[in-house]
Amino acid sequence: MPGPFENSSQWMDCSDAELESLAEQADFNGFEPGRNLPPLRERLLRLERERGLTEVHRRFSEKVLAAGARLVETPRYLGMQSSFALSPDGRHLAIANDRLGKSPGGDVCIWELATGRVVDAVGFETTQVGSTGDPSCLQWSPSGEWLGVNLDDVVVGVLRAFAGTPPSFTADVTRRWGSPPAWAVINPAHVANTGHLPAWCWSPDGIQLFISTPGPDGALGCIVPFREGARVNEDSDGIRWCPARLDGQPSKSQPHTWVRWSPDGSRIHGYCKDEFVSDPNVDLENEPTRSSVSVIDVRSGAFQYRFDGLKLPTAFSPDGTRLAFGEQSPRIASGRTARTVAYLRKHVDVRGYVGAEEYVWSRDGRRLAVLIRGDESSQILIYEAGKFLCEVDLKGRSFGLALRSGDLGRWAWSPDGSMGACLLREGKAEAWKREGLTVELWKVGPSPRMLRRLEDASGIDGLAWGADGMLVGAGPQDIAFWDVNTGALRFRPLLALERGRLPPLSDWNPWPGEVARFIPTERGWNFTRAQPDGTVECPPGSREKLEPWLMFSVGGRHAWPWRWAEGTPHARWEEKAPTPVVSKVPVESPIHYLAEPVFTPGPAIRDNLAPYVGQTLLLRLNWHGWSYARGVLREATEKGLLLDPPCPSLWSNREPVLPYGEISWVGPAVALEGPETGP
Repeated sequence: MPGPFENSSQWMDCSDAELESLAEQADFNGFEPGRNLPPLRERLLRLERERGLTEVHRRFSEKVLAAGARLVETPRYLGMQSSFALSPDGRHLAIANDRLGKSPGGDVCIWELATGRVVDAVGFETTQVGSTGDPSCLQWSPSGEWLGVNLDDVVVGVLRAFAGTPPSFTADVTRRWGSPPAWAVINPAHVANTGHLPAWCWSPDGIQLFISTPGPDGALGCIVPFREGARVNEDSDGIRWCPARLDGQPSKSQPHTWVRWSPDGSRIHGYCKDEFVSDPNVDLENEPTRSSVSVIDVRSGAFQYRFDGLKLPTAFSPDGTRLAFGEQSPRIASGRTARTVAYLRKHVDVRGYVGAEEYVWSRDGRRLAVLIRGDESSQILIYEAGKFLCEVDLKGRSFGLALRSGDLGRWAWSPDGSMGACLLREGKAEAWKREGLTVELWKVGPSPRMLRRLEDASGIDGLAWGADGMLVGAGPQDIAFWDVNTGALRFRPLLALERGRLPPLSDWNPWPGEVARFIPTERGWNFTRAQPDGTVECPPGSREKLEPWLMFSVGGRHAWPWRWAEGTPHARWEEKAPTPVVSKVPVESPIHYLAEPVFTPGPAIRDNLAPYVGQTLLLRLNWHGWSYARGVLREATEKGLLLDPPCPSLWSNREPVLPYGEISWVGPAVALEGPETGP
């Protein structure tokens, strides 16, 4: 059939018989994944819903995959997700996460919003990626071709997006100059290999990076040329340090903790959070921290201005020309001078006013959403071109928890700024929980109206509105993908282990050198492996759980279900149980147990656990990262648990009682079957 890929609508509108004819006759020499694959995939998904897997799925798979594709397994379980970045075209979300359990290292995964599956992943075996509490540690280049990420808190690494390869460029310019705040700065003449997590940003043309870090002669950052394959340090050629002088005098500022390069390339604007005064005559123990905003002139490297009256939260407009800030007295200021141009407090109408919690600019900078919280109610103020436009009435609902990094907000603008999505909860009860959350979609204008409500938002802390009507919500261990046009939940993967389960040791991985993938069974774990050539190894009985997570990555960007290709040369299933590597782990170790039933924190936890005095319990510790404990319950006190052996509090090693607030879940320990059951 001539020209089968010119009109994407023919895939969606054709009959099943016509689709079968296309599968046989279509010439795939002109197939372009970015243009042709999404509509074809949608049509085949509809066919599968109506008729199940057919020969048509296999025929199209043979042709789509003939040009080459990698099999990528969307991780069933992940460590804590920390850093997030939506691609410039709005079709992919990059996430940096830790490894599950106490394993070192981390991963950078790229999720396709249209399918909710991972299409590219780069693993770091011993390197920490991103940050748990700092913003913008993961950033796309303006072209979307590159992805930069903080490594081990001090290095900026850049990898080619969608290539599945490690960073091909690194900039390590922070180590020699120490770490802010002022009292922590180390003399570079005496100590090496110390540093801080640098704020950084791309230049508008994507050929330079600005890295905010203390430098020689009082510099507060440097401009680094980006070249694929380069390894840059503070002494490399081509680095230009910015002296950050103010009115010709050395600045007493600290480096920015958030920065952006202006679209015209002339300025670098940013703010510094919790800044100490860099002055030997100041008593640092009694001097409170402050926040400041400042702008660096790219040509001279000097400050254009510095403003010490900044009050958080804050947000620059995308072009840096306006600045919204302040909690008690929210305002909009000029991003070029920090002079206030509009006070927003007069538009606040909530009972028990607490303050502004978040500022979110639309992508074109035309509109601003201000999230206002009160003791009894909350509201969202919308401004357009600096003037009040409308109020979104939340009718007693409150906002969900904020993402620690701030990479995603609880309000997300649609790409054109005409609509917004807001993460909400009913009332104020148990506001510390990530349960009972919903997402509301609003049409924004002089008379705003709620369009629809999206359910199943538990665990979500931030939202991003992508292209093609896709909305993604993410939290430390959750992610969800919705179609805003229909309200349908596209995919809601389970990233956290079921409560009461622990991950197996990475040492038990039957394929040393590869990331261990596993599926919990009733008495242990099944280990699985998906190889790039389409081969899948999985023990009997786990296929149903594993198969939905298997996708071919076409062009590195688009997911194509593995199940559609089974029966072709591109997909092969090997149903066998690999032998785990034996690791000597004493049977007393928590890794050999699960907890069933599971008791979670709450007012009744003491009464729930009282009948289990004298029994062995398994616990997940809430504030110890991925830490677990096993011990005999001696007493469930009013303050916490007495265990044998004792499990000390995070806050006091002398205190024998483990507070309930430090327990994520707890229950009677049930023995599992592991590779090593001996002492």
